Amino acid sequence: MPLPTELCRLPNFRSRFRGAVAPVVAALAALALAGCSSIGGMFGDDTQKGGTTQYPCPQVGVLQGTDHITLVRGAGTDPRDVMAKAEIGRVTSRCEYNLSDSTITVDIAFDGIAELGPAATSRDLVLDTFVAVTRRYNAFDNKKVYQVPVTFEPGMNRMRFVKTVDGTVIPYGGEADGRIYQILIGFQLTQQQLDYNRTVPYTPIR
Repeated sequence: MPLPTELCRLPNFRSRFRGAVAPVVAALAALALAGCSSIGGMFGDDTQKGGTTQYPCPQVGVLQGTDHITLVRGAGTDPRDVMAKAEIGRVTSRCEYNLSDSTITVDIAFDGIAELGPAATSRDLVLDTFVAVTRRYNAFDNKKVYQVPVTFEPGMNRMRFVKTVDGTVIPYGGEADGRIYQILIGFQLTQQQLDYNRTVPYTPIR
């Protein structure tokens, strides 16, 4: 489903999570630190690590209006109709330049949390998320949908998840570099789910 043009703005984003998220944050921090480290000889002379002034990475963030999803039964007009909801938290990325091929390879990781609602009929949940590449002030270049399975352990109504998407390759050349790109992530919403997000106030999962 094409994404509405009015949503194609990259907002400032911060994690909602506080406190006991050490395993998730540690995994994301490891990826972020790897993106800032200097490269070793294993990559050869034609590869350069991004995240520097000379080799900047594309900006990565969550597309406005798609940072959360609510799965409902029927019209979902009653809070008791909620089957599950989920939200995206932290996002991090790293990139590498292939100077000989004039391409940038971007690896992305994001975390989130899901919660079962009163109308839940299963403890297994599959969330559709997307990664979309766009040039600044232009239309989407490409977009791919990725599934995130979530299984709620016995006695647990909230579960955190981490998704990694490796190997997004984008071209560059001339005076252009990673700064001309934005990479946006979010939940792949149906039109009904998008309308629900726009009209029903969302209470973040605590």
